[in-house]
Amino acid sequence: MTNFKKIMMPAALSVSILGLTACGNSGGETLVSSKAGDIKQSDIMKEIGNEQIAKASFQLIFNEVLKEKYGKKVDEEKINKETDKDIKKYGDEKTFEKLLQQQSPGMTVEQYKKKRVSDEYQKLFLNDTIKVSDKDIKDTAKKASHILIAVKSESNKDGLSDKEAKAKAEEILQQVKENKGDFKKIAKKESDDTQSAKNNGELGYVVKGQTVEAFEKALFKLKPGEISDIVKTEFGYHIIMAEEDKDFAKEKDKLAQTIRQNKLQNDPKLYVQAVQKLFKEYDVDFKDKDIKKYVDDQILKAE
Repeated sequence: MTNFKKIMMPAALSVSILGLTACGNSGGETLVSSKAGDIKQSDIMKEIGNEQIAKASFQLIFNEVLKEKYGKKVDEEKINKETDKDIKKYGDEKTFEKLLQQQSPGMTVEQYKKKRVSDEYQKLFLNDTIKVSDKDIKDTAKKASHILIAVKSESNKDGLSDKEAKAKAEEILQQVKENKGDFKKIAKKESDDTQSAKNNGELGYVVKGQTVEAFEKALFKLKPGEISDIVKTEFGYHIIMAEEDKDFAKEKDKLAQTIRQNKLQNDPKLYVQAVQKLFKEYDVDFKDKDIKKYVDDQILKAE
């Protein structure tokens, strides 16, 4: 999927590229004439390269089809107003554009606005491609906090020996069992996971596949409010607490997107097959045989 999103083309080519590809095999009409010689469509295609033209052609038609399918569901004016607000935060359009170009050389504000709209189309397409229910989210994501007592390793020279870390974790577990209400206070003071310790040990929602197996297995056995026994991982010894998901309604859309992305990583052909079905629905036909071959073999090949 990321390949679809990252395919870009110079703005100067976007207007005429499909016209060039339509007659690329025949040489095409003369675009520029001079005493020194003429430039034909076939010359441009040869210079650009069939691969790049195929990618650009695919991306252009994909965006057009998504716009046709989801255009009424995306508020383009609202997105543009949100972008204008972002621009004001950075001072002016020129400053904002410089920041854009640090990440994507050549990107203009206008292109950025179009990309944001296109991203919304693709988000809706992904939502339709992989359905995720509230039950799916609750089965796949769980809110958690933890306390980590780190074991000394190559990557962590400040950790304790395995024996010392385990003994300390057992002491802390006893404290926590005696008073669950102190879990966050103890996590802030004792946890060697400095990032979560700043937030009282809170990890937020953990989605299956994001953590090491032992941690995940222990967490998903817990009911909200329950605390695990000591769990050993490559990082050390953990004490895990499952949290109440009181903010589920607020976070579920974001979690659903993470779950969809994970499913695509595990099975990329889901997205490819959905694009194939979409192109069939809209009678997409790549007329140039070289472009069609590249799209079929390299972009829309479901292995």
